[in-house]
Amino acid sequence: MNRSANLHGFIFFLLMGFSSLSLSAELSGVSVEDQITAANGDTLILNGIGLREKLWIDVYVGSLYLGQKASSLEEVLAQNSALRIQLNVVYKEFASKKLLKAFRDGFEKNQDADTLSALQDRIDLMYSFFGESAKKGDVYIFECLPQKGCNMFKNDTLLGTIAGDDFKKALVEIWLGQYPADKGLKKGLLGAQ
Repeated sequence: MNRSANLHGFIFFLLMGFSSLSLSAELSGVSVEDQITAANGDTLILNGIGLREKLWIDVYVGSLYLGQKASSLEEVLAQNSALRIQLNVVYKEFASKKLLKAFRDGFEKNQDADTLSALQDRIDLMYSFFGESAKKGDVYIFECLPQKGCNMFKNDTLLGTIAGDDFKKALVEIWLGQYPADKGLKKGLLGAQ
């Protein structure tokens, strides 16, 4: 065997090895995949990852998956593919009432009174899904599918589904709206960090 054949074999081996690696991003000890498949079969790419902090304490790592990269709320909402917001809890534990308060604040700060009134039954339904405290290692997924609604999971268990593009918009605005849960997290989700 000559040197050229050995070199070609070595390069082939390296390329095959690297092509099977699954890339991921990591923040605060949480690794998230660079690409996932939504329930409807859409391939989603990691748009960004960020950290939700409260009084200098890491609470959760948020990640946003989209069909195409986006750098603004408008670009996120204009896409016709599925989207996923994933929250990986890194704080030891917080009560469900704190989680619900954060959701409530996000809805109320980013929606006008008429929109809140139109969404209230669906918002209340969402609140009913979150009766348990959140613990370190818990994973919450909000996966919104075109014409199907937003599926909500805790640790791979479906909590429920809520229909409507108006609800999807309001839900996404909790993290990406004018008054987001955390400005640094918003920047991270939009790929600005």
